[in-house]
Amino acid sequence: MNIKQLEAFLLVAELRNFTKTAGQLGMSQPAVSFQIKALEEELGVTLLERNEKKVLLTEAGRLLYPEIKQMVRHYRKIRAMVNELQGLKSGHLMLGATSMPAECLLPIFIGGFREQYPGVRVSLQVGNSAAVARWLQDREIDIGVLGTAMGGESIEYHPWLEDELIFIVPSWHPWAGNNISLEELTREPLIIREAGSGTRQALEVKLAEHNINVEHFPSILELGSSQSMVQAVRAGLGIAAVSRRAAHDALEAGKVARVIIPGLQIRYYLYLAWPRQVSNGLSAAIFKSFLMDRELCRRLLGKTG
Repeated sequence: MNIKQLEAFLLVAELRNFTKTAGQLGMSQPAVSFQIKALEEELGVTLLERNEKKVLLTEAGRLLYPEIKQMVRHYRKIRAMVNELQGLKSGHLMLGATSMPAECLLPIFIGGFREQYPGVRVSLQVGNSAAVARWLQDREIDIGVLGTAMGGESIEYHPWLEDELIFIVPSWHPWAGNNISLEELTREPLIIREAGSGTRQALEVKLAEHNINVEHFPSILELGSSQSMVQAVRAGLGIAAVSRRAAHDALEAGKVARVIIPGLQIRYYLYLAWPRQVSNGLSAAIFKSFLMDRELCRRLLGKTG
């Protein structure tokens, strides 16, 4: 039994997909299958059931999953301590973020970090704010970037960057580039993030100030990322309130257009978060300093809107 086998099992169990697991681990799909098979043979049990559509945990897999997760967590803690002694020549930094910062912001900082510390492996998990908070609670990630402070005494939150939700429509839409009223807004199908998203919460809070909720729209399409919302708008599926940063490239290319609703400005903060009273290791501390350096933020993010 080795750590690669355990990490492969955990990721397949979470993603329910061998191809996606291979992509995240930087391995081939046959290599992932080999790791799982070797683990199953050593334990003498079948952990996963495979069919044409999805991968499911067996009874043994469900029973062993939390124990294996704990083993991997302890291993990473030991590695973090050793890496500090080695002066950050190697290591594994675990990040979690909501879709917009994962797509538009963090790659820039990860690139700068890797230039100085090429031996440190960086993994990034993407989910909504509720998922990122849960990963922090369970110590699955070292640092999280999310759209709302979800609470929890074991997590420390710090406001990081201010962002704005803007309404966008297809470039050919009659509202493109125009001002519309709140009444007009509710005549259009709404594209929105799923429950648990910080940007959805920000939108619903602002709409509630005007006695509007999502049920006032003729239809709702829930999507799991900012970029999928932009693409849905381009396809003419409705109007969406998305991060200004996430829509920047599509707006610049003329693929979507902004709509202004006077009196409906939606600003919110992205938060940095990490487990409270837990030492995450030197790599997490240095990466945190990257993110919190205001001058570095201005320099790196100047072209992202």
